[in-house]
Amino acid sequence: MIKLIFRAILLSLAFASATSYSATSHSAVGGSIPYEEGTHYVALPIPIKTRVADKIEVAEYFSYGCPHCYQFEPLVGAWKQGLASDVEFVRTPAVWNKDYEVYAQTYLTAQALKVLDQIHVPLFDAIHNKRRPLNNPEKMAGFFEEMGIDPMAFARTYSSFGVNASLQQAAAKGRAYRSGGVPAIIVNGKYRIEGSMAGSSAEMLRIADYLIKKERELNEKVRATQQPVS
Repeated sequence: MIKLIFRAILLSLAFASATSYSATSHSAVGGSIPYEEGTHYVALPIPIKTRVADKIEVAEYFSYGCPHCYQFEPLVGAWKQGLASDVEFVRTPAVWNKDYEVYAQTYLTAQALKVLDQIHVPLFDAIHNKRRPLNNPEKMAGFFEEMGIDPMAFARTYSSFGVNASLQQAAAKGRAYRSGGVPAIIVNGKYRIEGSMAGSSAEMLRIADYLIKKERELNEKVRATQQPVS
């Protein structure tokens, strides 16, 4: 009963934070709150090629093993639902150590099996709320089975060439992000936002909104210069 009450309190706090973010984010996007490069966000020294050229990519750099990512999930989960059609939200799992590698490979396995929506939040909850040690593929296979997913399909996909190639790509992206921690947000392969600079998780999202708007305006200017002269 105490655990259920505690969890309810955490969820209510997350909802309150999301509501507060929603109520105040518009003024940030409108430019009334100045955000400066080097103070609130960092420009990557070498921009990273994004997956879809005609969309503004927002990548969440995260790990299931990170307690701050667990706390960030309700906020970013609600925020991404309101993104405009010209914005693509993606995730890059961090590959920093043996445990994080298991979590990253699990994320990519769930993505390949098309069950990511089914396991994403429950996996966070199992690790951080229920304190389950799911830091090896055998235990992860058992968790997937509890979620109604064939553990043999999990094992085959987890060890597949495709998932291992995706894991190497995630590790390379992580190095290119040059992030000192997770969660971090990378906007359009150009800018990195971290909580240590932003000051809070909600502020990270406001800065992301600001940079999305900045990229959108830049794209509009480029398209305007490419219009044929009549």
